[in-house]
Amino acid sequence: MEALQYKLSQTIAAHNGIVRSISTQGNELLTCSSDKTAKLYEMKDNQYQQVTLISFFEKYIYATCARVNGGYAVGHDNQIYLLDNEGNPLGILEGHDQQVCSLKSISENLLISGSWDATAIIWDISQMKQLYRLNGHKYGVAVYGDENLNFITGSQDGILHSWSKETKIKSVQAHKDIIREILLSPLGGYITCSNDETIKLWSKDLELIQTFLGHKSFVFTMKIHMDQVISGGDDRLVIIWNLDGTPQQTIQLPDTVWTVAINNFNDIIIGTSDGKVRVFTTDKNRYATQAEIEGLEQEASLSNAKQEGGMSEEEVQKLPGIDKLNTMIGKKEGEIRLFRNGNKPEAYMWSLATKNWQLIGDVIGGKGANSKKFFPGDKYFEAGEYDHVFDVEDDNGITKLLPYNEGESFYDSAEKFCLREGYSKHYLQQIVNFLKKNTSFGQSQRQKKSELETMKEQYAQQQILQQQQAKKQIDFQYIPYTQCTYYENMNLQGLSKKLFEFNAQMSEELKLTEKETLIFNKGIESLGQVQVQKTVNIENSVSIIFIQKLLKWDAQYLLPVYDFFRLFCLHHSSEQLFAGLEKGMNLFLNIFTIVNTQPINAVLVRLALQTLCNCLKHNTNSCAILYHLRIVKDIILSLLDTDEKTVLLLSNLILNLSIGIYQRNGLNDQASELLSEAIITFLQYKQRDVETIAKLVTAIGNLMKSPAKQIREQCKKITFEFIQSLVIDTNNQDTLKCLEEVKLSMLI
Repeated sequence: MEALQYKLSQTIAAHNGIVRSISTQGNELLTCSSDKTAKLYEMKDNQYQQVTLISFFEKYIYATCARVNGGYAVGHDNQIYLLDNEGNPLGILEGHDQQVCSLKSISENLLISGSWDATAIIWDISQMKQLYRLNGHKYGVAVYGDENLNFITGSQDGILHSWSKETKIKSVQAHKDIIREILLSPLGGYITCSNDETIKLWSKDLELIQTFLGHKSFVFTMKIHMDQVISGGDDRLVIIWNLDGTPQQTIQLPDTVWTVAINNFNDIIIGTSDGKVRVFTTDKNRYATQAEIEGLEQEASLSNAKQEGGMSEEEVQKLPGIDKLNTMIGKKEGEIRLFRNGNKPEAYMWSLATKNWQLIGDVIGGKGANSKKFFPGDKYFEAGEYDHVFDVEDDNGITKLLPYNEGESFYDSAEKFCLREGYSKHYLQQIVNFLKKNTSFGQSQRQKKSELETMKEQYAQQQILQQQQAKKQIDFQYIPYTQCTYYENMNLQGLSKKLFEFNAQMSEELKLTEKETLIFNKGIESLGQVQVQKTVNIENSVSIIFIQKLLKWDAQYLLPVYDFFRLFCLHHSSEQLFAGLEKGMNLFLNIFTIVNTQPINAVLVRLALQTLCNCLKHNTNSCAILYHLRIVKDIILSLLDTDEKTVLLLSNLILNLSIGIYQRNGLNDQASELLSEAIITFLQYKQRDVETIAKLVTAIGNLMKSPAKQIREQCKKITFEFIQSLVIDTNNQDTLKCLEEVKLSMLI
């Protein structure tokens, strides 16, 4: 009996970036992307429909993993987020020193993760702690584990390791390149895939059983489904294999396949570089329309023809002949399809006005080594055929396309590439070196630099020297500004009276117990004593009570709660709340809810903003608020159109945050990027008073004076155009001189 064929069932325009990972649980689907978001879908009426957007990540999301009643997600910040079934963060696992690239849920309370720090960690989820750490890898680690605490790991050196708990049992040279995925084989052993274009089947003792050959490039992903292996990779293919290594079906996609998954309907779900998630099924009742299926085939054919510079004879013969031009109707203006004219592929575009297909031209080029490559074009590089279209992988593992023609200036191409991707000039020479190494022109010129390039290098060196001399000669008086604004006024008697009055109205679940009341009273008393005795401590229980009970009170009762916490943040004992895995996340999320609740409670909002300002008082608190700066940025932008008192508080908060970034230059440029974006949006929204503008300009000045080069460059990239054209209508000489210094800091 012939096996059922998988056909397209649904196409989801899921993301604006690469779909890096897909996981399934029941009728739910979780996707994540380089666009910094994850999305949760549910199957309804035979179609996946989005139910949740997860957007608290600061940079790209690398991997997801399903679990009972939720899942896990990892991004650029080296941490593993435990999510509930609605995508809300429940906790954070910290332990890796670089980004996590591989996750496997072993059981409800057991997880294994692999990282670019060359380690794998096994986690006890019930205790939110590490059980074992497996060392001895090279760079990114792929992982697998079972409930008997047997683990398999592999990394960039192609070596596969087996472990029992933390003890290494065996190592084999499994692949010639990076091991991307490790799964349990239906035969009881393991199966691996690699950048060396192969998939390999192993016994339980890591003896090689079978090698699967068929992919033409890196194999990034695979899943096991009953007695089949489903794999996908950079060649834009998904191959369905039998366990003897023979392919049963091949599915061509329009872009690189990064992830595949299987749901409980036996569907194959595929995530690709174009941001789309496609569902394939063997259920004929759930097939997409014939037009949708043919549309995908055409899109894949056209995309692959452009990428490879031509089509194989087999691919050409599969195209509809030009005799179909009058019977095949286009779906939209500008739709492009390929038709076969004899043995030659031709590209046609659909015109709604004339209701016919119009010839664009031949699909030129062959698949030889000297064929041209097609680049679709952008703001910096024209569309057309190039001698090379390089895949350049950035620090985040995301591939960028760099077109280049032999004989062109390395520096011009590298500079356009850096401008397009927003890279600093620090990367310019690296791109130039890459082009020299990988092009014929570069190899022929390696011993002899062109006069133009030599002049450019000399000019660049002169510019650096001039900038260094200018920095030594300029004496900045107004930036950096390092005096934070704190809100210290207190009425502890009134605060205490109102808080316990509200407490009496709470349900038993949220009401402070007698013991908790005593602890909290003591904490309030300690706030009054701190003016006299700096070493007074406040019990850690106060932080626990605040998070577990007081933050859950309705907004109408939160005024005394935030009045207390505003003062508590000035006390050194508050650092205990911002330490640990979550770094005070509940507080920041609660404030975000407050500022987005209508009708807005202006007094409560101001107390919450004063609390955030006071978070910059102590080091642990300051690091926490900068860590959660994406949430804080959203809080700021939620209050763009507000009263003058709140605007002044916001400007003080922004200035405090800039001081925190300046004083902690070890942070990456993400904090600078987020704050710079918030400042410019805030300034552009409407005309601000001079005092507010002055504080926001000073905040930019603090970022521009950071010892960290990346912070300065990120700030300049976002704010340069606006600041250089900014004119402040004031006679205040201090404000004008401060603006002049900020402008100057961007020019040296």
